Amino acid sequence: VAAATIVPPPLAALADSPAPQPTSVALDLAIGSGQAGTVETLDIELFPEAAPASVAAFVAFARGDLEAGCQESDDDLAPARVKTSRLAFERACLDTLGEGVSMLGSTLWRIVPDYRIDLGRVAAAYALRAPPAFAAETNSLRHDVKGAVSVRRGGGAFEFTVAPAPNVALDKEDLVVIGRVTDASLPTLDRLNAIPSKRSPFDFAVPPLGGSFARACEYSSPDPTCAQFKPLKKIVVSRVRVTGGGDPVER
Repeated sequence: VAAATIVPPPLAALADSPAPQPTSVALDLAIGSGQAGTVETLDIELFPEAAPASVAAFVAFARGDLEAGCQESDDDLAPARVKTSRLAFERACLDTLGEGVSMLGSTLWRIVPDYRIDLGRVAAAYALRAPPAFAAETNSLRHDVKGAVSVRRGGGAFEFTVAPAPNVALDKEDLVVIGRVTDASLPTLDRLNAIPSKRSPFDFAVPPLGGSFARACEYSSPDPTCAQFKPLKKIVVSRVRVTGGGDPVER
């Protein structure tokens, strides 16, 4: 039985809150595993005045209290193995429906060297949550600086993008810049950018954030773009710290 879609309350309420919005999120990224594993910290400065609702959603995601319902199943024509996987995800979604979606445990899932680094692929328990949507925001900020941080305009995706180098080509995608990596963390960004990633021998375009691409990769589709630019080392958000407005939060 397909899970019903539950629409969360609008994020505008968060954006309009009189409480000061946090302006800094620090992510500890666990790279690899075992004794060979390392941890890198990426500090992100946010710009609440530039995109209030988008920043509010990002902060809720970082805090682990982002409200998101379950998506309806749309795999009637999918192979049996995909349907079985989908059913397991639907059950997990319903089991965790009372919990906010969290950035903790999400992965850095795509590295296109010198072009983009994509983070925020949520853990399996949240794979069928429907990212909240809200009114699209625009501002004058561009991806013309190293470390620009952006999210999908108007919501609809948990994932977010960091530019490892100035890259105005990202302005053509439906993204809105909400912050930047701090100067102190730019060396960390360089090291992330240098991590090897898979590359198909065929020339596939890089799909945008959200949409069917993310779901296809979650449910074992043979779509060859799923492994495109996937880091050769697993990179997981192991700790999150939110500071700069109100009470600090650490997860």
